[in-house]
Amino acid sequence: MFNPLDIRGRKYLITGAASGMGRATSILLSKLGAHLILVDINLEGLEQTKLACSDTDVILQLDLLKPETFKKTVESVVKDFGKINGFIHLAGIPYVSPLRTINPKKAQDVYLVNSYAGIELARIFTSKKVFAGEFGSIVLISSVYGLVGSSANVGYAMSKGAVQSATKALAIELASKNIRVNCVAPGFIKTEMMDDISSSFSSDSYLSNLEKMHPLGLGESTDIANIIAFLLSDMAKWITGSIISVDGGFTAQ
Repeated sequence: MFNPLDIRGRKYLITGAASGMGRATSILLSKLGAHLILVDINLEGLEQTKLACSDTDVILQLDLLKPETFKKTVESVVKDFGKINGFIHLAGIPYVSPLRTINPKKAQDVYLVNSYAGIELARIFTSKKVFAGEFGSIVLISSVYGLVGSSANVGYAMSKGAVQSATKALAIELASKNIRVNCVAPGFIKTEMMDDISSSFSSDSYLSNLEKMHPLGLGESTDIANIIAFLLSDMAKWITGSIISVDGGFTAQ
């Protein structure tokens, strides 16, 4: 029986696979029968994710602050792994800083990892050496803070707003190649990154206040993994250029 959610045998590259949403997505896609290139700078975390996934998956330690190294490294892995059907750019770094203390180098690093790395990967993916030529799908990750304002957040918001604009531009440019490009904008998810953000605040009530901002409560990494699996599948074959909020009602208020 035809299953439009069936992605068995398809191959994807996933950044940020060592933890959080990246690990949850890797595990789910592996269970659904996909073969994966797991990418992160955290080698130990990658090994742990691989143990939870299929033994056919491979890991790739990559520094997303060095986009000039992507092409050679990805092409080398794909040569043995096989051409891929798409990628998911889940890697990201937080940056909480009021305008008066924002650091240009830190803001640039946040942009490189959160935004430009996805663009560079798209450029590499669309080459004949890397793209399998069918079932093409790219999923980029933004944030609710690419949609709404928040104080002390301009550097991070800049990077996530850029992801949304890039999604729409890439969707139009790559439609002729039958490659779909979509974006997920999560609310606050219980991950290591949220722990890092929480530690920037001295008040114990920060996490409690965050939860109150989400009518359905804080999200789980699996909530994001589920929508990504949908966007990669044939159930979403007529969806491209979309920004999908998965935020427990955060932006509905």
